[in-house]
Amino acid sequence: TISFDLTGTSAQVRGPINCVPSGSLAAACFAVRAITDPLIPNNGGCFRPISLQLPEASLVNPRAPAPVNARTATIKRVTNTMLAALAEVAPDRIPAPNSGELLVMAWGGQTKDGTPFVTGESLAGGSGAGNGLDGVDAVETDATNCMNLPVEAMELEAPIRVNRWQLVPNSGGAGTYRGGLGQLKEYEVLEDIEGSMSFSHRGERHFTAANGFGGGKPGGMARSWITRTSGSEEIIPSKTVTRLMPGDRLVITTAGGGGFGPPSGRERAAVDQDVADGKVGAERATVDYASDK
Repeated sequence: TISFDLTGTSAQVRGPINCVPSGSLAAACFAVRAITDPLIPNNGGCFRPISLQLPEASLVNPRAPAPVNARTATIKRVTNTMLAALAEVAPDRIPAPNSGELLVMAWGGQTKDGTPFVTGESLAGGSGAGNGLDGVDAVETDATNCMNLPVEAMELEAPIRVNRWQLVPNSGGAGTYRGGLGQLKEYEVLEDIEGSMSFSHRGERHFTAANGFGGGKPGGMARSWITRTSGSEEIIPSKTVTRLMPGDRLVITTAGGGGFGPPSGRERAAVDQDVADGKVGAERATVDYASDK
């Protein structure tokens, strides 16, 4: 049997990040399958040994009518917490923490001719490095499994243009094995009926980074901001609902995963390849890795 005791979790909150008990169970099922033989088919016997202690009226077992629409963020933190606990007994089998976020965004409004539109997008960060493997860049992890929204699809459905889409250099935690990188995406509002476009942003990892394991360094934190047509810059504090005007530019960067093992153990060829690929800057490589790398 295996029991996950979440006693001590903070009380439920007014925002929608409360997690229903089935969400914590999903996290536990993922954690158990992550450390057991992948050749075992998924079946009831895999999950029957799992039990959970979820304090009532807490973030992981809220009382109705608590809002839960953004519970994915909490499920991911629960997953990382469970894996971190298991790492104490199986340190070679557990990867470093992932970005812990599935950034959810939504836009809605009307074009100049009065046509209404609603569109949304989810962006992932980097996965944590493992024992023998670098983390994966900009990938869904644990309890989520969404696809990228093609730029062309967004631009056909809404008066929004994507100006940039790239990986974020230096966002993967340094280590013998490097954490996966986050991604950057820049959106520009082209038109709307003045002031009609609403925008919501539900992010994570804006204040705490994904830790490294076994001497690895933390991944880069997420950062999002709006550059208004006036030139002023507004930082988005993880979660917000605001309005966008024509000409405003929205820049999103997601978090990176943690590194695994001490950076001094990384092969020189791997560091050189990271620099050549633009995943790690030359100056950052000099700081993060041993001088002879």
